[in-house]
Amino acid sequence: MTRRALLAMLGAALVAVAGGAGADAQGPPNLVVQVSTEPPGLDLTATPASATAGVVLYNIQECLLKVDRHGKLVPWLAERWHTADNRNYTFFLRRGVRFHNGRELKAADVKYVFERALNPETKHPYAKDYEAIGDIIVKDDYTVTFTLKSVNANFLQNIARQGSVIYPREAVDTMKSAPIGTGPFRFEDWVRGDRIVLVRNKDYYVKGLPKLDRVTFRFITDPNAIQAALKAGDIDASLFGLGAEHVQDLQKDPRFTVIVGDTTNDVILAMNNSRKPYRDVRVRRAMTYAISKPDVLKGAMFGMGKILGTNVDPLNPYYVDLSNAMPYDPARARKLLAEAGYPNGFESVLRVSPQYQYTVRSGEVIVDNLRKVGVNVRIEQIEWAQWLARVFREADYDLTIIGHAEAWDIKNYANPKYYFRYDSPKFQELFTKSEETVDDARRRDLYVQMQKLLVEEAPAVWLYMHPRLAVAKKGVQGLWKDLPVPAADLSEVSWTPAK
Repeated sequence: MTRRALLAMLGAALVAVAGGAGADAQGPPNLVVQVSTEPPGLDLTATPASATAGVVLYNIQECLLKVDRHGKLVPWLAERWHTADNRNYTFFLRRGVRFHNGRELKAADVKYVFERALNPETKHPYAKDYEAIGDIIVKDDYTVTFTLKSVNANFLQNIARQGSVIYPREAVDTMKSAPIGTGPFRFEDWVRGDRIVLVRNKDYYVKGLPKLDRVTFRFITDPNAIQAALKAGDIDASLFGLGAEHVQDLQKDPRFTVIVGDTTNDVILAMNNSRKPYRDVRVRRAMTYAISKPDVLKGAMFGMGKILGTNVDPLNPYYVDLSNAMPYDPARARKLLAEAGYPNGFESVLRVSPQYQYTVRSGEVIVDNLRKVGVNVRIEQIEWAQWLARVFREADYDLTIIGHAEAWDIKNYANPKYYFRYDSPKFQELFTKSEETVDDARRRDLYVQMQKLLVEEAPAVWLYMHPRLAVAKKGVQGLWKDLPVPAADLSEVSWTPAK
């Protein structure tokens, strides 16, 4: 072999490693994808972070049921389920499903997972979702029955949540840094500050999946750096973090496919309902009237996305369009502020994390809007870890902006300890009724009532649905268009040969 031929071969190999295996790869290729946030940990039973779900859910760990790319609830680790009375749910497990450590999944594992979630000492982030569970009965290795203490209309959705993944008890202590599950990919490595690497599960029970041999999640926060990495071929796809202006630029580049879809990521201006002046509903309503949501959407997302009126997103079957229920009306905002005792407005601090650029951009437009009604807001940018500690956990803030990515999360407004500190007995009563109502028409009516009550009591300003903005090299196939759950399911992603 000549020296020139050898150098050419080595160069091709390096390109394959850096940017995926490419369209001409033989066998299952590699894929390098960008995400904007490094997970705080990889244990879905310890954190509600969507950054964790984006890596782990459906890739490494799976649930009894799955929300598919169309938002439909489908059997997964359970091949089917049955209930005759909405109080006893029997799940029939797939046979031959194995954890990544080689042990077969059994019904006893399911029992262990949910009993652990119900144990207060575990401090499971979704423990409230399982409160209706009274008993879990293992009938044989592949049959398990959940007996509920009361009817819970959202029980099946809760079984499919990111906190309901099934894992082996022997792997509990290592899940934070090296999770084990039944998914199409196995965890291989985590280089802090740089990447997480997954490899194909050769024993995956779904025939023909996954189609990739290796997936590398690269952590790149800055949108300009993301765009540069795409154009240089250092990454094969951007899953989250590109600005709308970058997406518009990449739409013109024939080397890439751009995906614009819907998500459950509701971007809100949260107000601390336990602090003055936001204890007063008149102030909270004034904040909504003072903000031009179309201007916020244009400034933050170049108009991509959908304006919201409540925390129920357009992908939810009970969604009601209330985006114009409290339209931009500065005069009305000033009147409400005067009635609340703030004729000259007040001062406040808006805490955002530049980790998510859309929060800073949204904040800049909002600050300008609020200044026109006498509310002077100072933006304070803090690191994501500080935001989680101070804002989310301790409710140490006046105002903040963040996207809430989880589906069916209207439940947060029924929790007075959630960081909004919104405590409405009327809303809590409606939510409790909705959880106990299995008749679809009646439950829909309760959801309509809840959404209208949220508009009336204005615990937050719902801004817009953050659109799904993903960009991939030509040849990458199988990425989800919409995100009905905060997952980056790569099980069906593949490369097609270049033409």
